[in-house]
Amino acid sequence: MRTDLSRLKRDSDSGRLTAVAAPKKNRLRSVAVTAVVAGLAIAGTVYWYLHRPPKLTEKDTIVIADFDNKTGDAVFDDTLKTALTVALNQSPFLNVLADDRVAETLKLMARPAGTKLTPDVARDLCLRAGSKAYIGGSIANLGNEYVLGLKTANCQSGDVLAGEQVTANGKEKVLTALGGAAAKLRARLGEAHSTVQKFDTPLEQATTPSIEALQAYSLGNRKHVDGDFHAAVPFLQRAIQLDPNFAMAYSKLGVIYFNLGEHSLSMENTKKGYELRDRVSERERLYIENNYYGNFTGDLEKARQVAELSLQMYPRDSDTRGNLVWVLAALGQYDRAFAEAREAFRLNPGANSYSSLVASYAITNRLEEASAMIREAPAKQLDSPPLHFFSYNTAFLNNDAAGMEKQVAWAAGKPGIGLRVRWRFLNSYRGPSPNNGHNLNCETVAALTLSKPLR
Repeated sequence: MRTDLSRLKRDSDSGRLTAVAAPKKNRLRSVAVTAVVAGLAIAGTVYWYLHRPPKLTEKDTIVIADFDNKTGDAVFDDTLKTALTVALNQSPFLNVLADDRVAETLKLMARPAGTKLTPDVARDLCLRAGSKAYIGGSIANLGNEYVLGLKTANCQSGDVLAGEQVTANGKEKVLTALGGAAAKLRARLGEAHSTVQKFDTPLEQATTPSIEALQAYSLGNRKHVDGDFHAAVPFLQRAIQLDPNFAMAYSKLGVIYFNLGEHSLSMENTKKGYELRDRVSERERLYIENNYYGNFTGDLEKARQVAELSLQMYPRDSDTRGNLVWVLAALGQYDRAFAEAREAFRLNPGANSYSSLVASYAITNRLEEASAMIREAPAKQLDSPPLHFFSYNTAFLNNDAAGMEKQVAWAAGKPGIGLRVRWRFLNSYRGPSPNNGHNLNCETVAALTLSKPLR
């Protein structure tokens, strides 16, 4: 481009010099040539802009680092990262590295759970997880004015791929400003403008206009991801107290109460989240509807339809695919459930999808394969409450009393996990079992494994 512009300038200067003595016809020809050259240069620039390779592709994953909070106000800790995750997860193009993969990668890095993802840590984690880029954020203030910055960097080279900086006039405008910056960043990273515009629910609507409520939700969601369901409850309750219209807080609380065996409270909160589902992003609306039909109404066919619609829009969402596994199993579609579990693990080879695949082997009566995966999990450094539950489940199906006892001992000091509710369910089952000399059929295995903790 520099060469073309230099040539254009030289030709233009030359045209002006000869125009003094040249006939009018020649002057017109010179002007025409200059215009054509300028037009070609502009056209070339436009073509290059429209056909330049995207900075990210649909196959790439990205890591979201913690915000550098320079305000001294702790309310922004974790909160802005959660908000940015919600904003970017609206995108059918971008693929944010799942929370369980982040936790497992930190473990491989010999770092404790909950390690703050500074830019250096985020880049290292990004490389270990095989991601393409990481996004770092910052916030600073001068009086009542807040400046937010976003920067996307390539994990390998450290080169900046895209950045945005916005200003919010007051704390109550921070989420609005962050949502606008996230939308612009999506386009800069290669997403089509049509989907950026279509899937761009304002952050204060997709989450909550209350920073304090979002902070409580963020803390509760972290406990949920860690499997400490009891500890998550008061945070989510606090989020709802601060914002009675916080749809996702109700829906998450419904899932957690379900995992704790508190079905009445689960139904109450799941229904409330469903009633407020128009106040969230499209992706979260589908999540809420899937929980509502699967857990509240028991309409599994409708739950299947919602999950499949969600996967049409967000095909790399391993959590939705994992929930679809259990819906298909309940509908008796065991082979398809197994296929979906394998795809979920391919997309996100973390502990949650690994445990789904273990259970899918059990559902299809392949207990040897399920047992082999359980034995291999420690070497792969895969660990999660659902994986321990399915280890117990598989031991139960194999009539392995020692294996069952091992998992009970593991849970003894972890009352917040809520798995013992499911183990009581298993032990109170009155159908055929290995203990009375009969083999469990697929329907029985599915009934047992459907008590899996939800996400």
